[in-house]
Parts: sequence; C-alpha cells; structure tokens
Amino acid sequence: METVANPDPDSKVSCPQCGRSDRYDAVMASVKSYIGELAAQHLSEMMRNTTRNNRFVKVTVNKRPERRFDWICTDLEL
Repeated sequence: METVANPDPDSKVSCPQCGRSDRYDAVMASVKSYIGELAAQHLSEMMRNTTRNNRFVKVTVNKRPERRFDWICTDLEL
C-alpha cells in the first residue's frame, strides 16, 4: 500500500502491484471486516477444540462461507 504519512479518511491509498486505488477509510473498513472474520474463525476453532472430548457439552459449528475481502492478499509470500 502506498499513501501519505498520517492519512486523513479521504486520503488516497493505492496498491503498487495492481494500481488499484481507493479512499483510506474504505480500505480500513475492509481491513476491520477481515480482522473480525479472522477472530470469529479462531473463536469457533477454540470452542470446537475445547469441547472436543467433553461428553456433557456438544458444540455444533456451521461451516462459514468463504468471503473475499478487498485489499487483503492472503496468498502473498513475505
């Protein structure tokens, strides 16, 4: 991502690889949504693992649909 230092909500953010651009607040909204999804996935996994061998508690987990998030590249090698 490329933007100015200390961006305002209306500042332009652009991707140096694909050239796509958007406002800073829109990019951050996508990032916040992605973090919320990751937290939900990890919480679900923790509950499943915690109750796996408990005969008194049974947790039924519905498979979460895969979502695509703008501005999130999960297939990049760092």
